[in-house]
Amino acid sequence: MPLVIGGRFGLSSKEFTPGMVAGVFAELQRDQPRRRFTVGINDDVSGTSIAYPAGLDIESPSTVRAVFFGLGSDGTVGANKNTIKILGGDADQYAQGYFVYDSKKSGSQTVSHLRFGPNPIRAPYLVNQASFIGCHHFELLERVDILGCAAPGATLLLNCPLRPDQVWDALTRPVQARILSQGIKLYVIDAGRIARQFGLGGRVNTVLQTCFFAISGVLERDQAIARIKA
Repeated sequence: MPLVIGGRFGLSSKEFTPGMVAGVFAELQRDQPRRRFTVGINDDVSGTSIAYPAGLDIESPSTVRAVFFGLGSDGTVGANKNTIKILGGDADQYAQGYFVYDSKKSGSQTVSHLRFGPNPIRAPYLVNQASFIGCHHFELLERVDILGCAAPGATLLLNCPLRPDQVWDALTRPVQARILSQGIKLYVIDAGRIARQFGLGGRVNTVLQTCFFAISGVLERDQAIARIKA
């Protein structure tokens, strides 16, 4: 008789990741696998949870993975959709984007998950090992685990109104510790000041989009600026 087991995933809006798939197959290989299981959360009520390698990464090293944290109506999502259009339009580039919104519109949090690479991208889940993270509002550092999805050695682009010599002391101890322990490279810009200087108001999206291209190297800077203006 074929062995058939069943389970639940996606509880509490958890992503169904490659690590969870690996956990299910590992459960099937046990001498006596559970007939009913839960994966993705710690089910301490029914005791049906199975272990899985949360950090399992099966994506190509050539794929650039980026996550951007913004606020509703600040233009972050629009800029990232434009970035996908710019890079995905190249014959030798593939692009993917997922966008997560709060239930509110203006002032709510937005998270953009982007992937770019020379090979087809087959990753139907959010980015959890980002090589580039953009925090478009400094106050989000205290509200959200911005670095929770950062890969070791990732780059953090932080929009901050403080002077360069004030930034490090303004970061929380957990953020400082994560930057040091994971070898994260920190770039800081006062995008709000630049946006006001050039008559863009509070929409820092174009400034930070240009910074992303300049720092990440996914597209030559002058070429990127020309395409943003197009």
